[in-house]
Amino acid sequence: MALGDSNIIGDVTETLQDLLTGLDITLDSPATLPTGGDADFKKLNLFLYQVLENAFAKNQQWRSPSANQQEYPPLTINLYYMLTPYAKDTLSAHQVLSHAMGLLHDHSIVSGGDLAGELPVVVEQLAIVLCPTTLEDLTRIWNALQSPYRLSVCYEVRIALIQSEIRRDVSRVNTKTDVFQQI
Repeated sequence: MALGDSNIIGDVTETLQDLLTGLDITLDSPATLPTGGDADFKKLNLFLYQVLENAFAKNQQWRSPSANQQEYPPLTINLYYMLTPYAKDTLSAHQVLSHAMGLLHDHSIVSGGDLAGELPVVVEQLAIVLCPTTLEDLTRIWNALQSPYRLSVCYEVRIALIQSEIRRDVSRVNTKTDVFQQI
Protein backbone atom coordinates (compact mmCIF):
# COMPACT_ATOMS: atom_id res chain seq x y z
CA MET A 1 0.00 0.00 0.00
CA ALA A 2 1.49 3.32 -1.03
CA LEU A 3 1.24 6.37 1.20
CA GLY A 4 -1.48 7.96 -0.91
CA ASP A 5 -3.67 4.85 -0.94
CA SER A 6 -5.18 5.32 2.51
CA ASN A 7 -6.64 8.45 4.03
CA ILE A 8 -8.95 7.05 6.68
CA ILE A 9 -8.58 9.98 9.08
CA GLY A 10 -9.22 12.42 6.22
CA ASP A 11 -12.25 10.39 5.15
CA VAL A 12 -13.72 10.61 8.67
CA THR A 13 -13.17 14.39 8.67
CA GLU A 14 -14.79 14.65 5.23
CA THR A 15 -17.75 12.59 6.47
CA LEU A 16 -18.25 15.04 9.35
CA GLN A 17 -18.02 17.99 6.95
CA ASP A 18 -20.67 16.40 4.73
CA LEU A 19 -22.98 15.87 7.72
CA LEU A 20 -22.68 19.51 8.76
CA THR A 21 -24.56 20.79 5.72
CA GLY A 22 -25.40 24.45 5.52
CA LEU A 23 -22.44 25.48 7.66
CA ASP A 24 -19.19 27.12 6.59
CA ILE A 25 -16.65 24.61 7.97
CA THR A 26 -12.97 25.30 8.56
CA LEU A 27 -10.37 22.71 9.54
CA ASP A 28 -7.62 25.11 10.61
CA SER A 29 -6.37 25.51 14.15
CA PRO A 30 -9.10 27.33 16.07
CA ALA A 31 -6.45 29.71 17.39
CA THR A 32 -5.97 31.23 13.91
CA LEU A 33 -9.59 32.09 13.14
CA PRO A 34 -10.85 35.69 13.46
CA THR A 35 -13.21 36.93 16.11
CA GLY A 36 -15.66 39.82 15.94
CA GLY A 37 -15.06 42.56 13.35
CA ASP A 38 -17.36 44.33 10.94
CA ALA A 39 -17.94 41.51 8.44
CA ASP A 40 -21.01 39.32 8.86
CA PHE A 41 -19.78 35.73 9.09
CA LYS A 42 -20.82 32.45 10.65
CA LYS A 43 -18.28 29.63 10.71
CA LEU A 44 -17.78 26.36 12.50
CA ASN A 45 -14.29 25.11 13.15
CA LEU A 46 -13.86 21.34 13.14
CA PHE A 47 -10.50 20.68 14.78
CA LEU A 48 -9.04 17.18 15.17
CA TYR A 49 -7.14 17.45 18.43
CA GLN A 50 -6.48 13.84 19.43
CA VAL A 51 -6.23 10.35 17.94
CA LEU A 52 -6.19 7.35 20.29
CA GLU A 53 -6.13 3.61 19.79
CA ASN A 54 -9.40 1.93 20.71
CA ALA A 55 -8.49 -0.28 23.68
CA PHE A 56 -11.52 -2.54 23.30
CA ALA A 57 -10.63 -3.58 19.75
CA LYS A 58 -6.90 -3.95 20.37
CA ASN A 59 -6.53 -7.73 20.66
CA GLN A 60 -8.01 -8.92 17.40
CA GLN A 61 -7.07 -12.13 15.63
CA TRP A 62 -5.29 -12.30 12.29
CA ARG A 63 -7.81 -12.14 9.45
CA SER A 64 -8.00 -14.72 6.66
CA PRO A 65 -9.07 -13.01 3.42
CA SER A 66 -8.23 -16.17 1.45
CA ALA A 67 -7.37 -19.81 2.09
CA ASN A 68 -3.62 -19.23 1.76
CA GLN A 69 -3.09 -15.78 3.27
CA GLN A 70 -3.58 -14.01 6.57
CA GLU A 71 -3.37 -10.31 7.33
CA TYR A 72 -2.51 -8.52 10.55
CA PRO A 73 -5.52 -6.89 12.22
CA PRO A 74 -6.10 -3.20 11.48
CA LEU A 75 -5.25 -0.36 13.83
CA THR A 76 -8.53 0.71 15.42
CA ILE A 77 -8.68 4.38 16.38
CA ASN A 78 -10.99 6.88 18.00
CA LEU A 79 -10.82 10.45 16.73
CA TYR A 80 -11.52 13.45 18.95
CA TYR A 81 -12.79 16.66 17.38
CA MET A 82 -13.40 20.05 18.94
CA LEU A 83 -16.20 22.15 17.42
CA THR A 84 -15.88 25.90 17.88
CA PRO A 85 -18.36 28.40 16.45
CA TYR A 86 -17.11 31.70 15.01
CA ALA A 87 -19.44 34.53 14.22
CA LYS A 88 -19.69 38.30 14.29
CA ASP A 89 -21.61 38.21 17.57
CA THR A 90 -22.15 35.77 20.43
CA LEU A 91 -25.77 35.01 19.62
CA SER A 92 -24.88 34.02 16.05
CA ALA A 93 -22.08 31.80 17.39
CA HIS A 94 -24.58 30.07 19.68
CA GLN A 95 -26.91 29.50 16.70
CA VAL A 96 -24.09 27.95 14.67
CA LEU A 97 -23.11 25.64 17.53
CA SER A 98 -26.67 24.52 18.27
CA HIS A 99 -27.29 23.79 14.57
CA ALA A 100 -24.08 21.73 14.35
CA MET A 101 -24.86 19.81 17.54
CA GLY A 102 -28.36 19.05 16.27
CA LEU A 103 -27.00 17.68 12.99
CA LEU A 104 -24.45 15.47 14.74
CA HIS A 105 -27.12 14.26 17.17
CA ASP A 106 -29.40 13.34 14.27
CA HIS A 107 -26.54 11.44 12.60
CA SER A 108 -24.95 9.82 15.65
CA ILE A 109 -24.55 6.59 13.67
CA VAL A 110 -23.21 7.07 10.15
CA SER A 111 -23.19 4.17 7.69
CA GLY A 112 -23.41 3.23 4.05
CA GLY A 113 -23.55 6.04 1.49
CA ASP A 114 -23.06 8.72 4.16
CA LEU A 115 -19.46 7.55 4.68
CA ALA A 116 -16.89 9.40 2.55
CA GLY A 117 -13.95 8.05 0.54
CA GLU A 118 -12.83 4.52 1.37
CA LEU A 119 -14.76 4.31 4.66
CA PRO A 120 -17.64 2.17 3.28
CA VAL A 121 -15.08 -0.49 2.33
CA VAL A 122 -13.29 -0.39 5.69
CA VAL A 123 -16.02 0.09 8.34
CA GLU A 124 -19.71 -0.70 8.63
CA GLN A 125 -20.49 2.41 10.62
CA LEU A 126 -19.06 5.29 12.63
CA ALA A 127 -20.47 6.41 15.97
CA ILE A 128 -20.39 10.13 16.79
CA VAL A 129 -20.60 10.75 20.53
CA LEU A 130 -20.69 14.05 22.41
CA CYS A 131 -17.85 13.93 24.96
CA PRO A 132 -18.55 15.14 28.48
CA THR A 133 -15.55 17.47 28.48
CA THR A 134 -14.97 19.57 31.59
CA LEU A 135 -14.16 23.25 31.48
CA GLU A 136 -10.72 22.39 32.85
CA ASP A 137 -10.04 19.99 29.94
CA LEU A 138 -11.22 22.55 27.38
CA THR A 139 -9.06 25.21 29.00
CA ARG A 140 -6.05 22.92 28.70
CA ILE A 141 -6.69 22.48 24.98
CA TRP A 142 -6.99 26.24 24.47
CA ASN A 143 -3.85 26.85 26.55
CA ALA A 144 -1.98 24.36 24.37
CA LEU A 145 -3.13 26.38 21.33
CA GLN A 146 -1.85 29.53 23.08
CA SER A 147 -5.17 31.21 22.57
CA PRO A 148 -7.88 32.52 24.92
CA TYR A 149 -10.73 30.16 25.72
CA ARG A 150 -13.74 30.08 23.36
CA LEU A 151 -17.02 28.22 23.61
CA SER A 152 -16.38 24.70 22.28
CA VAL A 153 -17.72 21.17 22.45
CA CYS A 154 -15.87 17.91 21.86
CA TYR A 155 -16.98 14.84 19.96
CA GLU A 156 -15.53 11.35 19.75
CA VAL A 157 -15.82 9.45 16.48
CA ARG A 158 -15.28 5.70 16.77
CA ILE A 159 -14.07 3.39 15.40
CA ALA A 160 -12.02 3.94 12.30
CA LEU A 161 -9.77 1.21 10.97
CA ILE A 162 -6.37 1.72 9.41
CA GLN A 163 -5.50 -1.42 7.51
CA SER A 164 -2.16 -3.09 8.15
CA GLU A 165 0.28 -3.86 5.36
CA ILE A 166 1.55 -7.01 7.13
CA ARG A 167 0.51 -10.20 5.38
CA ARG A 168 1.71 -13.77 5.72
CA ASP A 169 1.27 -16.77 3.54
CA VAL A 170 -0.15 -19.85 5.20
CA SER A 171 -0.73 -23.34 3.98
CA ARG A 172 -3.64 -25.46 4.98
CA VAL A 173 -3.33 -29.01 6.19
CA ASN A 174 -3.79 -31.30 3.20
CA THR A 175 -2.97 -34.69 4.62
CA LYS A 176 -3.12 -36.22 8.03
CA THR A 177 -0.88 -39.06 9.10
CA ASP A 178 -1.67 -41.05 12.19
CA VAL A 179 1.10 -43.15 13.68
CA PHE A 180 0.21 -45.69 16.36
CA GLN A 181 2.54 -47.91 18.27
CA GLN A 182 2.24 -50.15 21.22
CA ILE A 183 3.99 -49.17 24.44
